[in-house]
Amino acid sequence: MTIAKHLGQIEKLYTPEEFEAMPEFEQRFELVDGRLVEKLVPGDEHSYIIETIKKNYYRFDLEDKLGRMYSADTSFDVGTGWMPMPDIGFITADRVPPRTKKSVKAVPDLVVEVHSPSDLRSQPEREAAADKIKRWQAVGVKILWEINPDDKTVSVYHPEQAGPIQVLGIENEL
Repeated sequence: MTIAKHLGQIEKLYTPEEFEAMPEFEQRFELVDGRLVEKLVPGDEHSYIIETIKKNYYRFDLEDKLGRMYSADTSFDVGTGWMPMPDIGFITADRVPPRTKKSVKAVPDLVVEVHSPSDLRSQPEREAAADKIKRWQAVGVKILWEINPDDKTVSVYHPEQAGPIQVLGIENEL
């Protein structure tokens, strides 16, 4: 389904149930405050960072004994009407929900958000990126990594913290 064909549907407000019942789009969308928000396809650097994290994790836990890692194409129904698609979501083994054909019905324990160049160009884009971090914290994500490829930093957040508890550089280890 292309955006041009269904612009009226994008302007409409949706419930999580309506969002999940929609046909698949050619583009990727998150549900934010009842509205469809396009999630851009990541570029090469963005994908490389995500794949590097996943490869390192799978070397450590190839059989998913510690939990399950979800890719950037997975939406999470976190129970608030917000249905985000993190770059990486991880749920510990004791909390992994049953598989579904739609979104994961749980809040991830770890979320990784990798900034694309378009995320930080302007003040409104920086505010939207900060708002996403706050939303993840508000739903109870235990650890959040915000990766900024431009300045080669990872900001680490915990719930109920106004800012990052750590900002790590290229010389540090997560």
